[in-house]
Amino acid sequence: MKSAAIGLSLAIGLTLAFPAQSAAPITERTEKVKLKGKKGESLFKPGFVLGEYQGWSTAKASSSSVTGIFEGKKASAEIHVSAPGLPELTILCGGGQSRLGLGWITFDRDGLAYVCTMAGERAGQDAAFALAQSKGKLLARLQQPQRAGELRFGGRTYRVQTRQVGAMPLGGGAPIGYVISRDGADIGAVDLVGLGPTAYLPAAGSPDRDAAAVAALILIFFKDTGNLSR
Repeated sequence: MKSAAIGLSLAIGLTLAFPAQSAAPITERTEKVKLKGKKGESLFKPGFVLGEYQGWSTAKASSSSVTGIFEGKKASAEIHVSAPGLPELTILCGGGQSRLGLGWITFDRDGLAYVCTMAGERAGQDAAFALAQSKGKLLARLQQPQRAGELRFGGRTYRVQTRQVGAMPLGGGAPIGYVISRDGADIGAVDLVGLGPTAYLPAAGSPDRDAAAVAALILIFFKDTGNLSR
């Protein structure tokens, strides 16, 4: 009994001296999936494949300004996506006022956000997406600007935030990656730097996989223009 007690004390001591390692990086706990092109609806509606998810999309951005008086930038996208377990989902995005609270975001953000509406059998009645953009100063824009948002999909709420995923932190003024989380736990990610956008999705069969894929596609096709106007 004395030996057992000593052994237990040693085990506790070792645990305190060498605490358990933190969870592996999100890129090691998920499936790496590259975005690929395919024939779409037309020349202006190119197709895509992201793992088992496929469809077509259009995305555009524009800007206008009058020096010292007005500057406006617009971004919009239309995405149609489906998968073996996901009937076709239509996603329409553009600058506007978010109906999602986003009160948890701490950085100084613009009044308008990049918002998306969704229509599809699996989306849920409250399905929506909103991405807030930081006002950021010049130095911040030369690195990775701050973006954070929320996805409501399938009755669950997910958060997305800019974070370095697999590339160098200098992004030339555009986001280089996002991490997707639910209830405080990271479940997916998007790397926007390299030879092509890459998504890191939960394993096949995970209840979060469809939502992570939807969030990844929205972020991949979002043409980040900085401050948005309607």
